[in-house]
Amino acid sequence: MRVYKPKVSMDTSSIVKWFKVEEGSEEALKLRKWTEEGGIKLVVSEILLSECARGLKKAEWEDDEIYEVLEMLDTIIYLCGVDVIPVDRLVIKYAQNLVVKYDLYSADAIHAANAILTGSNYFVSSDGHHHKKDLKAHIEGKGVRVLTLSEVEVIEKDIEKT
Repeated sequence: MRVYKPKVSMDTSSIVKWFKVEEGSEEALKLRKWTEEGGIKLVVSEILLSECARGLKKAEWEDDEIYEVLEMLDTIIYLCGVDVIPVDRLVIKYAQNLVVKYDLYSADAIHAANAILTGSNYFVSSDGHHHKKDLKAHIEGKGVRVLTLSEVEVIEKDIEKT
């Protein structure tokens, strides 16, 4: 029997809250817990790995702390079977269209393209660009529900159905 797991794509603005305590951290840690427990199938773009380092460096973390977090992130990815999606030509072409049509930064467009092209059920982002009305409508029109961290209880209800 096949068990349904919601496929959840997260961007860097949400994942970094696993390690950096700030608004939304509690909700982000729920997503981490669900990933570790196998309640969701987490999907991330490979650019997230370097973006996390940049986010922590920008927050003036010490280098050794950053490397520790990156090692922990690698461990979670490996042990939990997180899908790390390469930024290939298809992702780039889709992201280019999002950049032009919705005036996004490249990394934001790559995360949105990743959520759409992987057929994710949910795209969780703390980045305001992803929640602009026209872009959100585009993403949701492709079958991917766009959520802020404060809305992750929707995913929890989906997990409980299984």
